[in-house]
Amino acid sequence: MPSPLFSTYRQGENRITSSTLAVFERIDLALVQDLLSKACGGADIPAVTFRNQVGGAGDTVPDALIMARFAWWFETKTAVGCYAVEGHARDQFRKHTKQLEDDPYARLFILTPDPVRPSWLATPDRVSNHVLSRVLWLSFRDLADTIVEVISDPARVVGEQTRFLLAELVALYENDGLLTADDTVIVAARWAWPEYREVSAYVCQPEAQRTFREGLTHLGFYAESAIQPLIARIRAHYPTVEFTHEEAMRRRGVGESELADLIDQSLDNGRRDEGQPYGVFLLSGPSDRDTIDLGHPIVNDVSLQSGRSWGWTLNQRYTSLKSLQSGATRTSQL
Repeated sequence: MPSPLFSTYRQGENRITSSTLAVFERIDLALVQDLLSKACGGADIPAVTFRNQVGGAGDTVPDALIMARFAWWFETKTAVGCYAVEGHARDQFRKHTKQLEDDPYARLFILTPDPVRPSWLATPDRVSNHVLSRVLWLSFRDLADTIVEVISDPARVVGEQTRFLLAELVALYENDGLLTADDTVIVAARWAWPEYREVSAYVCQPEAQRTFREGLTHLGFYAESAIQPLIARIRAHYPTVEFTHEEAMRRRGVGESELADLIDQSLDNGRRDEGQPYGVFLLSGPSDRDTIDLGHPIVNDVSLQSGRSWGWTLNQRYTSLKSLQSGATRTSQL
């Protein structure tokens, strides 16, 4: 069940930003500063300074100084390549940098799923060099790796609540597909694989019991200890559909005849229970041009240390179409 910290917004970018800040405000500020600095490659990020025996304005030397003066601005993107071409994202970035012009203590963090720093950010036009030096780009992958490194370090004192919150944040990034460029889901499909070849669809648990990342383009099937060679394009995804003949009639009335036919057929042949909700993917068919035929199955060669074989996926697992089409014949090559 999603954490209440992560449910403030529905829109992707707002939800991710809100969730990240919800965690950051509940953990030690020095740890947040350290995480951001490490994730940005050791960047200088001013925040709270602790000093002993610091000279004051007069002739006296106070015993200590604690000083906080900073402003951290965040711009979050949840889609890869937002800065690749001229457009809204670049224009928005230029406007955001104005927040830095008169404040040397301010930093602008650009948080994106891009695996490498977008080249455009190195020399954006209409942004001065002294401002650009205070713009820090970090990927969700870098931030997540830094978090995992910190909470896994036995020599570091991190409270259990902090560990939990940071682990949940990494899980959120993972579930939303922000840590990879994976565009394909492979589902465990002992029964779904033959059903797909018959009806060009995948029927599973409804959204309340099973969720999928956004941005997926293809779906494949893991059956008989192998990823099967047909990788279907996702034509439509209905997270929750009530399987009744009345619902089929309603769907047909709004132009969703393919879904309606699937509901009726599934109920008539006894594959699905009347009145129960299901999740539905409508897929390109086995012989459709949009379906990719790898030419051979990708055989699972994953095994435990004991030597026993282990399923490559027991539910669902994400990968990229590029990896599947690389010529791999074994799952260890993906």
